[in-house]
Amino acid sequence: MGTSQSVNPSVKNNPNWGDLSRAISTASRSENISENQLHGIMRHFVRAVGGSGAGHGRSSTFGRAGVNRAQRFMSFVSDTQRHGFNEAILQLGIVDVANLSVNDFINYLLAHCSAGNSNLDETAANAAMDELLKHILDNVQSLGDIESIFQQANIETQHEWLCFFFASYIMEFSDELFSTRIFEKEGDRVRTFQEIRNYILRSLEEINVQDGMQNINWQGEQGNAIIENLQTEILEIWSQE
Repeated sequence: MGTSQSVNPSVKNNPNWGDLSRAISTASRSENISENQLHGIMRHFVRAVGGSGAGHGRSSTFGRAGVNRAQRFMSFVSDTQRHGFNEAILQLGIVDVANLSVNDFINYLLAHCSAGNSNLDETAANAAMDELLKHILDNVQSLGDIESIFQQANIETQHEWLCFFFASYIMEFSDELFSTRIFEKEGDRVRTFQEIRNYILRSLEEINVQDGMQNINWQGEQGNAIIENLQTEILEIWSQE
């Protein structure tokens, strides 16, 4: 984690970030972090980013970059399944396919999905995409392995990938804001953020938008709407008291 990005003044001056900071700090000093504490942390996060409306790009702080990165990634998955792996990687700007290594491919795909890093939202989304690609491609040995993973990814798998991305996105954004200030004197940063991440992933298990994910033009308004709706639904989990 860690995006090494300057913080937007609107973030620093938002009192809701102080509430989130205190909630994380209290949890980090707890021997056992409770479900209520974890829910409270996420409730404060949603308030701080402007409510669940941030999922539809209504916040200048958080949300827009996540939609953009997720949409680019899903477009690549769709291109692979519709037109074949070789055709899809040509769209990434790869010319010398014959000499392409696994690491080269991952770097190309990451660059394709991660355009821009001018603010915290963008760099957090880029870092989350890096985490997603590691999650998916951690044990691949060849381009053939990569092709099989994307070709065989059904709707359930793609939905799981999106949920993992958005969980990572939230964590990357929060980590940059709070890890140094909160944990420089006390508290277990690694344990705290891992417990928050696990809680987010548990919370997303009940979300089901899979029925609307078939035959989507991910590069167009249809794809944009599905990603925004999913991000909004995720944030709405914690928007209620």
